[in-house]
Amino acid sequence: MRRFFFLFGIAAVLCSVLLPLHAAQHRKRDEEPKPEILPLPPQLPMALAAETRMLDFHISPLLHTGGLDAQIRQSLNDLIRDTRGETIIKLRAFVSGAGDARRVAAEAGQIFTEHKLPLPVVSIVQVGALGDESAAVVIEAVVATKRVLNPNGLAFFSGQSAPSFQEAIKRLADSARAASVSPDKLLSCTCFASVISDYASMRASLQSAFPNAALDIVQPLREPGDGSATCEAIAQLSAPLHNGPVVWLERERATLVDSPQLVFTGLQLAFGTYLDDAHEAFVRLERAVSAVQAIEAPVQVNAFALDGYAAAAVRKTTATPLAIFTVERIEGLPAMDAAAGIEAVLAPNVPTRISLVR
Repeated sequence: MRRFFFLFGIAAVLCSVLLPLHAAQHRKRDEEPKPEILPLPPQLPMALAAETRMLDFHISPLLHTGGLDAQIRQSLNDLIRDTRGETIIKLRAFVSGAGDARRVAAEAGQIFTEHKLPLPVVSIVQVGALGDESAAVVIEAVVATKRVLNPNGLAFFSGQSAPSFQEAIKRLADSARAASVSPDKLLSCTCFASVISDYASMRASLQSAFPNAALDIVQPLREPGDGSATCEAIAQLSAPLHNGPVVWLERERATLVDSPQLVFTGLQLAFGTYLDDAHEAFVRLERAVSAVQAIEAPVQVNAFALDGYAAAAVRKTTATPLAIFTVERIEGLPAMDAAAGIEAVLAPNVPTRISLVR
């Protein structure tokens, strides 16, 4: 009898342990797995300041393999490698094809965080074509170095438009010479060509005119245009400025600047084609910049618009002098309901500015 009760007690203990375990395992099988909560991507800044005399400019090469995500990662890693750990202040990406252009910002946040580098400001523009059918993205970078590269300051040439690509190159070269800037002092040049018919030949012409510049050629719209082109550039000044830290040259569509710092912004979007929509975009841009520095003088303002209505609204809204303001029609923006985007370079804490009319 005692043996019976002993065995009965052991059985009861085992049941009390095993039955809950069995029930728990059964519940786990029936329950839906909990969704994985992914961390939010890092928030990129909208404006950053850098020392004018220590700025450098890079452009990623066109890639021939991989999809958009792979090319974005490769281009960003190439820029980080080429800049050797120096601080990349701004990225401007031109994305071709049907891929999600917003991936540029997401990949930039992730890769810069992985490399433990400060996050840059980012502008993203969808264009019709790049210089190679396999290329999905090209990325331009503004870099804050630890070296004095521009002891006399910089010249920013806004869009120089002409009926043909070759004429646009000549117009930019003429404007540079008129501003006392030698063509071999150009550091970066971007041309918006309505038709990229022979990329290798076009690039060779651009390289011949500006041998030391990082070069970028994009076709802003998918449908080829009339052969016209617009080129913009950044160059080193050969001599110090004597008439102020910021000088506007209206005929040359150029700004000469030797202020201690420059502020670079990302693309601020306008959601609509009315004047109020464009005004709100400029207000948001000013707020983003004022959080970084007190701003006195715009150096260069670029706008990208989906159609003529959005372009006209942006032009009519801004008080920025036309000499430093460029509007380019493009294929798309990193938001489905965006109609235009605005980016700027500004000189903070400038007590005076001079506009020269020639």
